[in-house]
Amino acid sequence: MSTGAFLDRFGLRFAAGARATVGVLMAVTAPFAAPPAGALVCVPVAVALAAWSLAYLRLMRTRPAAWVWVVDVAVMCGLCLAQPLLVDPTLLVRSLGWVSPVASLAVVALQWHVRPWPAALATVAVCAAFTAGAALSPEISVVQALAVGGVWTGVEAALSRMLWLLVRRGGAAADERMARRFAAERTALLARARRREQRAHWATVHDTAASTLLMVGLGSVRGDEPWLEGQLQRDVAALHGVPAPDAGVAATVRHAVAHARIPVDLRADGDLDLPGPAAAAFGGALTETLENVARHAGTDRAEVRVEVGEAAVRVTVRDDGSGFDPAAVPAGRLGLVRSVRERMDLVDGRAEIRSAPGHGTVVRLEWPRTESTESTESGPESRTESEAEAGTGDGAAAAPAVRSERAR
Repeated sequence: MSTGAFLDRFGLRFAAGARATVGVLMAVTAPFAAPPAGALVCVPVAVALAAWSLAYLRLMRTRPAAWVWVVDVAVMCGLCLAQPLLVDPTLLVRSLGWVSPVASLAVVALQWHVRPWPAALATVAVCAAFTAGAALSPEISVVQALAVGGVWTGVEAALSRMLWLLVRRGGAAADERMARRFAAERTALLARARRREQRAHWATVHDTAASTLLMVGLGSVRGDEPWLEGQLQRDVAALHGVPAPDAGVAATVRHAVAHARIPVDLRADGDLDLPGPAAAAFGGALTETLENVARHAGTDRAEVRVEVGEAAVRVTVRDDGSGFDPAAVPAGRLGLVRSVRERMDLVDGRAEIRSAPGHGTVVRLEWPRTESTESTESGPESRTESEAEAGTGDGAAAAPAVRSERAR
């Protein structure tokens, strides 16, 4: 609901409630205010006023219609004209009559739910009736009648209209401000989505075609390697943006380990079905991490551990290689940043990299569990992928995941 719609609803309810409350209260006090015509005349009028006030409240809250406020204006005009019979002149001349609050509140309330011109005509009618009724009372002149209510009631109505216009203007400004904010948020979300897609595309290009072409250009690949055709097919499929299927974290990790160029000691504690994007992020980040170990760590073995916790899924890669100083990595070398950290960021995960010269490297990939993921209870399993035995279907050192030299 917009602010303007809320204010319209509030204005109607407030006006009806205030008008009915004042009408009932004044009806209760009327017989005790020494009416000139006596209680026998005043009591039925007071009862009728109270009954109509309650009916007015119910009608305005449940089935508001123009005829309701028109009837109320007619009731107010009749009540004002009957002041010589219902209000003590000594009270009326001091603006203490019980009809004045009812008439004033009626025209004030009109301004909150009736259009300006009809409300103005109704206000003039009530003011004229009040002035005429007061002037017909003994010892009260027309000037006095105008002073005690005829003019002041119109002033109250004008002030009420101005207040309502200010409130509505504030509501419109709030709606406009919120609309601008929502538009800015939509623009920011779209820009963020475009940046995420662009970063994902960059990571894919870096890990596939760019790396393969770089290796070919440097002469590291002759062109007749048995794994090259399969690598090119995977590169093309990745660049075509084929959606990643859902997969278990253990299977994703095993696939990356099977294509690693070094032996990997793998331990998987539990399993969890991952959405396609998360599985692809884990697989790509792990593949790039293992490739970094093979290229730069100066060791012939790595350890990978999969942990499925209550709050998150963690994949930890550890090596006992030469290590490096993360702060000393040149800004232009983006392998770990773009292929590992940003890849995990794209699926609301995170990557933590700890290393020091001479102390090896630990890379921890983490993705928070959600209600949509379903845990697969499987016992802890440990296995070693030694030498080049894993994934040898395509040949030995068999399908190395070709990567660029931009890692560390």
